[in-house]
Amino acid sequence: MRISGRTGHGGFAAARPNHLFAITLSLVLALAASSAAAYDREGGPGSADFAPQDNIAAPTTEALSATAAAVAPVDKTVVVDKTAVPETQTGIPAAEMPPVVETLPAISAPPPTEAPAEVSPEAAPEAPNLIVSAGILVDGLQYDLTMPWGNESFENYRESYLSSGGRKWLAAVMEKSLPYIAYVEERVEFYGLPRELAFLPVVESEYSPQAVSGSGATGLWQFMRNSIAGYGMAITDWVDERQDFMKSTDGALRKLADNFRATGDWDLALAAYNAGLGTINRAIKSCGDEETGFWELAASGKLGKEPRNYVPKFLAVASILRYPELHGLPAEWGEKHDWETLETDRQVDLALLAERAGIPLAVLRSGNAELRYQITPPVDSHMVKVPAEKAEAAKAVLEDRDAALVRYNIHKVKSGDTLSAIAKRYGTPLSMILQANSGLKADKIRIGQTIMVPILQSSSGVAATSSGVAATSSGVAAKSSSVAANSPDFTDSYTIRSGDTLWEISLKFGIQPETLADHNGLTMKSVLRIGQKLKVPSLN
Repeated sequence: MRISGRTGHGGFAAARPNHLFAITLSLVLALAASSAAAYDREGGPGSADFAPQDNIAAPTTEALSATAAAVAPVDKTVVVDKTAVPETQTGIPAAEMPPVVETLPAISAPPPTEAPAEVSPEAAPEAPNLIVSAGILVDGLQYDLTMPWGNESFENYRESYLSSGGRKWLAAVMEKSLPYIAYVEERVEFYGLPRELAFLPVVESEYSPQAVSGSGATGLWQFMRNSIAGYGMAITDWVDERQDFMKSTDGALRKLADNFRATGDWDLALAAYNAGLGTINRAIKSCGDEETGFWELAASGKLGKEPRNYVPKFLAVASILRYPELHGLPAEWGEKHDWETLETDRQVDLALLAERAGIPLAVLRSGNAELRYQITPPVDSHMVKVPAEKAEAAKAVLEDRDAALVRYNIHKVKSGDTLSAIAKRYGTPLSMILQANSGLKADKIRIGQTIMVPILQSSSGVAATSSGVAATSSGVAAKSSSVAANSPDFTDSYTIRSGDTLWEISLKFGIQPETLADHNGLTMKSVLRIGQKLKVPSLN
């Protein structure tokens, strides 16, 4: 299809003037050029050789007027056929697009020749300002979220994360993200959200589904117990789906999208994710202007410290991780994991599935962190997540109805035993014991009777007691060695050694470096002294 008018950049122009008009215009321009050439040959004002020449006549006013009359302004209006414009250029269907009308400007006679005016230095165009942040040229970088270049808090966070310790911390966290980030990125794209949101778990949980904050927020996306309603997660005796990296990711992205729809601004939506939408709305209302943006809100003093710092902190991290090589980090962190979900209608012990399908148990546990006891719940249907490359092997194990997929202790009833006491002793729910022993009744057991007691594992990988405290095979109580699985209480101390930084210490204890600094009255720029003691979470 041909497009009438000017080509280039998708613009339109009126049709070419008629030949008479073009010839007349050429005469005028030739006359002016002849006069200018004579002027140039003889030198200009200020030239030592310049003097008026009698044999060169300048065009008279009458001659110019006559020429102007011959080329009286032409009003030519050209209508460009709207059907000639592809819909992809305009975004408007051709049938709905109005005709494009352009009017050629009237052409008037040129003014008498004058010497060119001098251009003052002040009028010269200014050199473009280049954006440099933390010593890095960031001009032209493309982000889906707006980066507040020059904002003091944002720039301070960038400087901190781009320190030697900050880069090491980011690299370590991104390595921890490998089991989950492929799924997160895919869902961000599915919902049509800003790509930088895939890095939000870096500041929320250090990309750990077992992370629990001091206030009880849990999982990759740090959901509070009372904030999961409507977002596809459940908490039962068997599962805490805030730790399900798939369900929590979908819930978090939907919540962020809801916040954006409510506020119309991504900075406010992020602040609302941290502090709650009600808190942000009340802060805006107290400013007396419904159009108040996040940065005005932060400067007003109406917003608490945590949400005020949360947005620039996240944006600083995202600005770096979108372009890791530019910021001195690896282009890739390692091989990302792909997962498949398999349905099971019976309880499955992850340890047995791992053993029979040839899957490392640690990998299965990382993909199914929502299971409290490392065993699927007693429900009609549950989805087990397995590595994509092992899906066929795992499916074969699950479909083998003759294979026992739960481990059992065999208990012989003695005098004084009750079923509830047996359940407490082995740390197995009474309902599961009843389910494993067809025909067994809680109030009718007899001495010498054999009862199968399913062996449960806590999320830390050791047998769990009924109180939820882990128990080893010898029956001695023990706690998880991973502080990420428990809410940090900062009851222990750590003595600073040569070379220690807040970044490295925070990695050892599975906490955010700013959290470590806050609990010890420090900032990220504080100087640590050898022998200095810091309060840290307990690992025992």
